[in-house]
Amino acid sequence: MLEEATQEPTANKRNFPCEQCGSALEYKPGSDTLHCKHCGHTQGIGGGSGDVQEHDFSQGLARARRGSASTMVQDGHTVQCEGCGAQTVVAGQAARCPFCGCPVVVEIKELGQALVPESVLPFGLDARQAKDRYEAWVGKLWFAPNDLKKLAHQHGMDGVYLPYWSYDSQTTTRYQGERGEYYYVTERYTDKDGNSQTREVRRTRWHPARGTVAVPFDDVLVCGSTTLPRALIERLEPWDLPELRSFEPAYLSGFAAERYKVGLEDGFKVAEERMIPKIREAIESDIGGDEQRIGSMQVAHAEVRFKHLLLPLWISSFRYKEKVYRFIVNARTGEVAGERPWSVIKIVCTVLAVIAVVVAIVLVSQRAQG
Repeated sequence: MLEEATQEPTANKRNFPCEQCGSALEYKPGSDTLHCKHCGHTQGIGGGSGDVQEHDFSQGLARARRGSASTMVQDGHTVQCEGCGAQTVVAGQAARCPFCGCPVVVEIKELGQALVPESVLPFGLDARQAKDRYEAWVGKLWFAPNDLKKLAHQHGMDGVYLPYWSYDSQTTTRYQGERGEYYYVTERYTDKDGNSQTREVRRTRWHPARGTVAVPFDDVLVCGSTTLPRALIERLEPWDLPELRSFEPAYLSGFAAERYKVGLEDGFKVAEERMIPKIREAIESDIGGDEQRIGSMQVAHAEVRFKHLLLPLWISSFRYKEKVYRFIVNARTGEVAGERPWSVIKIVCTVLAVIAVVVAIVLVSQRAQG
């Protein structure tokens, strides 16, 4: 059966007092302001798109700003989920893990200094808009357990910032391969009646090819989290990175932020993998012909730069038969991705119904022929 996580908030985040009444302010999705639910007052946030930091990769480890959890959030500390291992920066007591719904989280006393995010995409969708997309997604699922639709109406959404690396690179690739060119020959064959026939058969003539291609890359994204499957979070792309803001703690008000587990250098290895398909396309275009074979590639990177940023998503976690399923929403564009359980009973009933229909058709056909 489906198990709904408690509805308590994920954490008590940093408080920003209202200038008029002193109540706690929260970031208002889709704006650059903090909003007071008590008196309606709004206060601006100072981050601007012109202040987004980008660093030279070779000097990044030495020059990029480092800090602890309190650098991101005033009085911040890091808690770790004992279920999935997610490490999240909060400013108070964490009630549950947003990634798996586990109610047990423990504080990590010391993680040392880490690279601090210097830019952020603020939330553009609020919790209600994210939940609407969740319910619409559930409503379109085939063979879903009946309880899943009920859970879509009851379960809340957690707002979380995921850590990302963004890489730029000017690549130059030397390659060796082959260019295939089609030609046709006439072939004789004997048909099923024993008659001699002819037909045109396509063949491929291969020629050696080699060369160099230059392919620039801008803002190749790599998620610094390992909590969510890479294939799942990549389905939220593309992100509207031109709208990045310089990091301000106020953007985290009311939300949690996960700390990265994939470091800068390991992240670039993933970025290199993501660059390969586009490089291969450039090589195949350079080879030309009707078909292409790539034998070897030597990729060189120059002018590599990076940014460390936070990107927003809404997440809903639930358990079904002891397995955790997640539904996530790009909190900027509304793009959705999710994991889903299947109802074995519905699938079996459908298969049996199809078999029954086929058997009925066969029986009717046999009677008609008799």
